[in-house]
Amino acid sequence: MNTTATDSAPILSIENMAVHFGGLVAVSGLNFVVHEKKIVSLIGPNGAGKTTAFNVITGFLKPTEGTVRHRGTSLNGLRPNEIAERGVVRTFQKTSVFDGSTVYDNVLTGLHLRGKSRSWEILLNLSRVRAEERRLRETATEILDLVGLLGRSRELASDLPYGEQRLLEVAVALSAEPSLLLLDEPVSGMNPSETENFMEFVSRIRDRGTTILLVEHDMRMVMGVSDRVIVLNQGTVIAEGTPTEIQHNPEVIRAYLGRGSADA
Repeated sequence: MNTTATDSAPILSIENMAVHFGGLVAVSGLNFVVHEKKIVSLIGPNGAGKTTAFNVITGFLKPTEGTVRHRGTSLNGLRPNEIAERGVVRTFQKTSVFDGSTVYDNVLTGLHLRGKSRSWEILLNLSRVRAEERRLRETATEILDLVGLLGRSRELASDLPYGEQRLLEVAVALSAEPSLLLLDEPVSGMNPSETENFMEFVSRIRDRGTTILLVEHDMRMVMGVSDRVIVLNQGTVIAEGTPTEIQHNPEVIRAYLGRGSADA
C-alpha cells in the first residue's frame, strides 16, 4: 500500500468549503486534497459532515462558501450529470441497480449512456453503430470480469446476494470511466467475507489507475485499503495521515468517544 500523498498530482481540491442549512452549520472551512491514483477515506462520527461533503462534490448540494476543483477546474454550479461527464462518479449508501435487468444488461445500460451513436444512426443500423455495440459489449464483459461477476452475467440483478449487488453497482459506475470514484459506505450491511472481497476489489480499481474517495464506517476496511485517511468532526478536518498515524492520533480517539485506537 502506498502511503506518500505527495508523489502524484491532486485530482480533487476542496477549498474553504462551508455548507449551512438555515442556522445549522454542516461543514465549515473544509480543506483537503485527493491525489491521483490513491484511495483516500473520509471518516468521522455520525453528523461529522462526510455525506454533506460528498453531496457538494458531486453537485447534489451547493456549497454556501468555497470551491470544489477537479484537476484544477471548478465544479461549482455544475449539475450532477455534468460532473459525472467530467469523470467524477459516485455510488450511494443504498444499493441502486436495475433489479429487473440481468447483471450484464445493467453494465451495458451504463455503457450506452456514454455511447456516441445517434438515434437515427441506430435506426439505420449503420456499420459504425454495429462496431460501437461490439466494443461496448466487450467492455461490459471486461468490467464484469474485473468485479468478479462474469459468471453471474445472465442472472437478474435482484437475484444476487447483497454484497454482489454492491459490486454490480460499482461496476455500473465504472462503465462511466471515472477518473475519481466516490464510494458512500459501500460495505454497509456486508458480512465479513463480502467485506474482504470488496476490499480486494477496491484495491484492484486503484491499481488500474482510478482514484477513490471513500466514506465508510467499517474501520477494518478503511485502515486496510486507504493510502490516506481524513478525519472530520463537527464539519471540519481534525486529522489527516496514513492509517497508522490516524489510529494513534489522540484527537481522533477523543472524537470517537474515547475508544482505543484499535476501534477508532
